[in-house]
This record gives sequence, C-alpha cells and structure tokens, in this order.
Amino acid sequence: MLMQQRLAAVLAFGVVVLASSLPAKATATVSLALPSQSPVVGELFEIQIVADLSDAVVGWGLDFSIADDLVATVTQVEIDSAWIAVATVDGDGLAGVAFPDSISGTEVILATITLEALAEGTTQLWLSDENPADVSEGFALDPTGFDSVVYKPASLTVVPEPATLTVLGWAVLVLLRRHRR
Repeated sequence: MLMQQRLAAVLAFGVVVLASSLPAKATATVSLALPSQSPVVGELFEIQIVADLSDAVVGWGLDFSIADDLVATVTQVEIDSAWIAVATVDGDGLAGVAFPDSISGTEVILATITLEALAEGTTQLWLSDENPADVSEGFALDPTGFDSVVYKPASLTVVPEPATLTVLGWAVLVLLRRHRR
C-alpha cells in the first residue's frame, strides 16, 4: 500500500511539473489609435488598429464597426506593410498573415482605416472577432493560438465645421446685445 501511495505521489508530481512546463496561451490586447484632435464634419481622417502581442502571431482577422454610421463612415482599409493582406469572407479586408516570420511586440500596427466625418456627434467604435461564418477572424499564435483577445472600444467625436462655429458665435453675440437693450 505504501508503495502505491509513493508511486501515486510521484506520478502526481510529474503531471504538475509537466503541466507547468507547457507553454501558456497568450492574451492579445487590440485597440484603436484615434487622431489627436476631433475630426471636423466633411474631413477625411485615419485611425490605426494596434495590438500588444506578447507572443508571436502568424495571422489575424477582425471586424470593425461604428455604432452610429451617420457620424462617420469607412472609406478605405489598408493592412500595415508588416502583414500580407488576406481576403475575408465578410469583405471588410481586415485580415493579415505574417510570412515567413511571425510578429510580436507592443503597439504593433495591424491596419489603418480611413474614415469620413459625416455629421457632428459622438459614436462608439468597436473591434471584435465574433463572426462565426468568417474563419479568417481571430488571432493565430505560433503555433497554438491565443487563449483570449481583449478588444478595447473607443469613442469618436466629430465637431462642426469652423465656419458653423463662427456663425453660431455671431448669433449668440447678436442675441446678447438685443437682450441687454
């Protein structure tokens, strides 16, 4: 009986050592880098999709969405030159592969999206990989895949044209003068 207990303890210890020596899956954090100033109605502007990749990635794919598409709309998607662009099932073009080497690091640029500011307002911008019909979505870790991907949403505010602000300012001044009389 004592021999069986010792054998069981040695086996259990071996399993723990083996499990702890297996590589852990990684977490990728993906976010949007917005322009430093709010875009003006009618203006084209760029945002970048950036990722913090602690482990080497051989490919990725994701979706980008705008909560209120009356505030801004996508005009162009460009995959960063470190990646090879891949056609996607959903047609948004947001997928890339690294060849012949994998890529890792902080603030790795995945893509640049050009948007047009359509109307004054604020909207949320979202990233995800939750389209089950699109097998090009997600992150492929070299060689085992990511345990989880954290997508950070962003908020975009589009401001009125400067001429609109000037007219509004003059209107306020006229109203104040009339009110004083």
